[in-house]
Amino acid sequence: MAGAIVGALAVTGSALALTGVVEIGRDSKLAGAGSPAPATNAPTTASGGTTGERPCRSPLNPLDPLRLWIGGDSLAGSLGPSLGEVTAKTGVVQPVFLSKVSSGLASPDFFDWPKHGAEEMFKVDPEVAVFIVGANDTGAITKDAAVWRPKYEQLTEQMMTLLIGNVRTVYWIGAPVFKDDRSLKLVQLNEVFQEVAARHPEVIYVDAYHLFSTPDGKYTPFLPDGTGETARVRADDGVHFTPEGGDFLADAVFTQLDPQCSITSQAVPGAAKQVIETEGSSRVPGTSRDPGTSRESTPTATTSPAGGRGPERSAPCTQSRLSRSWRSRPCLTVSPLGTSAR
Repeated sequence: MAGAIVGALAVTGSALALTGVVEIGRDSKLAGAGSPAPATNAPTTASGGTTGERPCRSPLNPLDPLRLWIGGDSLAGSLGPSLGEVTAKTGVVQPVFLSKVSSGLASPDFFDWPKHGAEEMFKVDPEVAVFIVGANDTGAITKDAAVWRPKYEQLTEQMMTLLIGNVRTVYWIGAPVFKDDRSLKLVQLNEVFQEVAARHPEVIYVDAYHLFSTPDGKYTPFLPDGTGETARVRADDGVHFTPEGGDFLADAVFTQLDPQCSITSQAVPGAAKQVIETEGSSRVPGTSRDPGTSRESTPTATTSPAGGRGPERSAPCTQSRLSRSWRSRPCLTVSPLGTSAR
């Protein structure tokens, strides 16, 4: 698992200070709008905050578990069950997830993420939030960056600020590389995510693009599973994850979350929680596991918290089901992406 990356990052030829942003994964630089950056296997660590500097509430126990919320578009439909399972089985984390097929920040008429996100933050009052979106927002990109970029930056700032609430940790996940040319536009959206995240020390930016790409930044449906074999991590549509791909991303996140919250060291065998799927969620069939998921209305919080959609078709760094030697594969950096998640 690669170390955290915080500091200056070259983006489209200019230095972008990523103070407060932890990038998980292989070292890389954005090669500019529309050009996926090559990745190397050597992680780079710069000065700055890390997850270790944002410890969670302690102690955790089955009667007072860490409240974890996972949300986003159809890709969250893979991440939610996988991350939910690996955390719920410890007995000291209560995961809740909400995934909405075809959703994005740029289509509030279809699904208003700020509105629904605010409802989730109030009901769940999570201590840690994980969010993945953007794959359905490439339609918001026009030839005039001076027009679309400030608008999308504002949408990102609104959602990110909402998730942070009263200073909760947020894992903001960029979209992964796609098989088609939509990745060229997702590069630009990811740049916006990173720039906004740089303003918030509570945000940990997870670069899924390079996590799921080849060493030279290209799309691949297969990744080594650490046993000398390969696992199929992407669905046939070249967009969605397979259940193994969901595991891979979940384990990359858990690798950072575990030391931050000392989850494994406080785990209680035999006290596994049930993963809760918020009522109204939607998932693409065949892209996720269903680890005893309870589909119900989001539980009421014990305390109040502070504070052109695209059509949808119907690990690891720490690992839950694949070999732990996945840990030897660096997990994330900074990079590009593509249009609507199907």
